[in-house]
Amino acid sequence: MRGIEGTNTLQEVSLPARVVHLSIVLPRFSDPGRYLIRVSKDKAGSEVVAQAVGDAATSDRKTTAVVTLDLRTAQTGEYYLATVRGADNGTYYYPLKIN
Repeated sequence: MRGIEGTNTLQEVSLPARVVHLSIVLPRFSDPGRYLIRVSKDKAGSEVVAQAVGDAATSDRKTTAVVTLDLRTAQTGEYYLATVRGADNGTYYYPLKIN
């Protein structure tokens, strides 16, 4: 998941309301290590519908976190997917639509 090149707009991603295995390309210059991946209704993290912890590794100048999220209880609609770096709580948000 990344922004559209040349713009500041992040492309919305759609996921089904089921168990999903994700490989998330983190923003440029992200450090490898432990990340919390959270799906919630807003950026404040209220109404969390799923979360998982995974380790991110860097390969070919891309840092990627791999996690499994259980979205079976999520209602269809708009959400935010947050990547939270464990070392300092650095957080990035991505628009997410659950089908």
